[in-house]
Amino acid sequence: MAKLREVTTETLRHYDRIGLFKPQYVDPQSGYRYYSIFQYEILGTIKELRQLGMSTDEIKDYFNERNFSKSLDILKAKHFELVSKLNELNDLEENIRVKIGYLEHVAKEKKLQTVFFREIGRRKLITLHEKINNNLELSYGVIRLENMLTEKTPILASNRLGIIISEADLRAERFEEPSVIFVVAKNKEKIPKQYQKTVPSGLFACIRYNGELLWNRSESLSKVLENITKTGYRIIGDALQIMHVDITITDKPNEITFEIQVPVEKAD
Repeated sequence: MAKLREVTTETLRHYDRIGLFKPQYVDPQSGYRYYSIFQYEILGTIKELRQLGMSTDEIKDYFNERNFSKSLDILKAKHFELVSKLNELNDLEENIRVKIGYLEHVAKEKKLQTVFFREIGRRKLITLHEKINNNLELSYGVIRLENMLTEKTPILASNRLGIIISEADLRAERFEEPSVIFVVAKNKEKIPKQYQKTVPSGLFACIRYNGELLWNRSESLSKVLENITKTGYRIIGDALQIMHVDITITDKPNEITFEIQVPVEKAD
């Protein structure tokens, strides 16, 4: 029977022990289990139900007082469960594919401390609107933000976590002031309005540098502001400092980089 259905003899013994699929006859002296060829289809059905991901308890229920309606309902429920898992796997595959693309793009960008301008689309941020003063508060804040997300692996290998540098602090050159952390939300995320902040699309003056999220950005911000003035632009909003390559990807300090993005427009 095991060879006919391509299962192990231990599987048959296990099914016997739990009462799922018992032999037609057991020799009381030798203990040998004997199966009838007419049990062939029952074992085949069990094997297929296992391939669908059903547990042995679910299969027992399937065989208990079977009828057309009950079997259909059980298969519908299992189908719904499988579709949900497929959707989850598809979301995870897309997430990983995007991360790989992002990291491959990062690998081609080597320049640090160089100011450049680029257009960036509209973004919805998730933020607690609380200023972070030290690494301890940062750690708790990141955990709270991550727990608000329903997607899989939201932070690993992404450029979605960062801090908001207020326009007032920029203009006053208070570059090391405590800042508010955020995560860039995906469109499918449903976040309460009190935790949302929208960053309009537009032109941003950007720079990348090595350092820490909460500190060591003064030199970079000074370069950006100087370049903005020289090129005839002006600041029009809060800046974002985003983790470009972080500790989820590397342990090497010289590989950890951040990108500062300052919204600008041509001065009158």
